[in-house]
Order: sequence, then structure tokens, then C-alpha cells
Amino acid sequence: MESRTQRPSRPIRLRAWISIAALIVTCHGVGASEGAGNEPQPAVEAVTAFPVGERLSFAISWLGVHCGEMEITSFVESGPEGESIYRIVVLARTTKFFDGIYRVRSRLDSYFDPRRVTSIRYDENSVEKKKRKSEVWLVDLETMELVRTKNGEETRSPVEVERAYDPLAFIYRLRTMKTEVGTENVLGLMTSKGAVETVARVREHKTIKTKMGKCDAAAVVPEPRDKMMFSKSGSMVVWIDRQEPHRPCKIEFDLSFGKLSATLSSADDGAEGGVPTEWETWGDSGGDSR
Repeated sequence: MESRTQRPSRPIRLRAWISIAALIVTCHGVGASEGAGNEPQPAVEAVTAFPVGERLSFAISWLGVHCGEMEITSFVESGPEGESIYRIVVLARTTKFFDGIYRVRSRLDSYFDPRRVTSIRYDENSVEKKKRKSEVWLVDLETMELVRTKNGEETRSPVEVERAYDPLAFIYRLRTMKTEVGTENVLGLMTSKGAVETVARVREHKTIKTKMGKCDAAAVVPEPRDKMMFSKSGSMVVWIDRQEPHRPCKIEFDLSFGKLSATLSSADDGAEGGVPTEWETWGDSGGDSR
């Protein structure tokens, strides 16, 4: 095990940034249909768990150096019984320069049931130096257990919270909080150890500069009771725009190997779902040209 004072190698840092910048953790779920981008979108139920219907682009930096890009698309699609399912898809990649050092492509898929107000599935897929990795989290609604499948091995852990959120749904849920300093919200966050109660607090207000202009933001700080943020030691701040639709204008991580940040660069309302065209070859062994 590496000591805290030992400086991690560059590939380890890059794997860490892509894992964290893409918000990799765990979740639970049942199957939901894919590829609803060209189909009529079902109506959203009365319960609005969080905003959907947009495409957000972020620039990722490590120690102030631009090292990657991330896009988050949220939309509504039909489930196996015609019910509405909230979907969040994250695609992240290293820049062309960092590709030469350690090429990474990562895709995360979140499935959320707005009727039960709980996540139902979470998938992780990545390619690191042409090596593919995948992991799926489902929930057994009868036994209320998280079912994790990785490398063909299945593990189970209990769900001991009323409503559980995968990491993507967790970030989106923070957008529904009131932005006054001192506001708190307790959510069940899915992790490799099960669902962990996490207190999210609004700590301060600050003007954040983005490519879209200045953002009057509230700093929301999640604090899991096990002190691990997304299975890593360290802290995270999500800067939420205080104006509707309360987009995350910046996400910051303060970790042992340095500071990472994802800063909003563009936003497009009316996302219809599916993978943006320029990301369709995100996991090809030959890679894309960017």
C-alpha cells in the first residue's frame, strides 16, 4: 500500500482524475430501455426529483492544467412498462495532449425512478490504454440489497436508507436545495459499501467565472458520515448557480494528489437523450481524433 507521503505516478493520477471527474461510485437498479433519443419523450411524473432535459459541457483541469472534457446529458425515457425513467449520461475523456500520456475514455449511466424517488441502476464503462473496464450496480427491490457485478463477480450489500442516489443523481438532487447559507439536506449516497447517509450543506456564496460568464453560486459541500467522498479520501464542493435552473457551474475536488475541477463551458436545453454524435466512438480501441 502506498504511503501518504509517496508521490503517486502520473498514470495513477490520471486514472484518479477520470474516476473522480466522471463521478465514479456505485448505485442500484433494474433494467431500463436504452436508445430513446429518436422516440417521443414520455411525460414527467408529478414528482420532480431534479431537473432533466439538458446537455452540459465541462472543462476538466488538474492543478490548473486543462486535461480533459466531460459532458452530462439528462433526459426522460420510457421504462420496460412504459413508465418514465430519468436518465443521466456522463462521457469524459482526456485531451489530445494527455492521450499521449495516458488515454482515458469513460461513460457513466444513471437510471432514476421519479415515482419511487430513488436510483434504480448505475453503470460504469471505461477504456484506459485500450483496456476496457465495466461495472454494473442494480438493486434487488425485494431484498433491498445493492447488487454489484464487477469482473463477473457479484457482491451484495444492504440498502438501509429510504431513498438512495447514485453519484450522478446525487449531484442533480443538490440542484433542488435552497441556496441560503446554512441549508442542509440529508441524502442516501450509493457507495461500494452500501448506501451512506450524506449531509449536504450550503457553506457560502461566491461568484464563479465560467466560459458562459459569471455565475452567482452557492457552495454545496457533501459530507458522508464515513468521511469518504466517492470512495476516496478528500473533499468536494459543488458550486450551484443560485438562478434557475440551478446548474452546477463548477465542481471542485481537493485530494491528496492535488486539486481537480470541472468548470461549466456550455449548456444546451432540450436534450432528447442518447449519446452526442461526436462521442459515438468514445470507447473504440482506435479512439477518436480529439
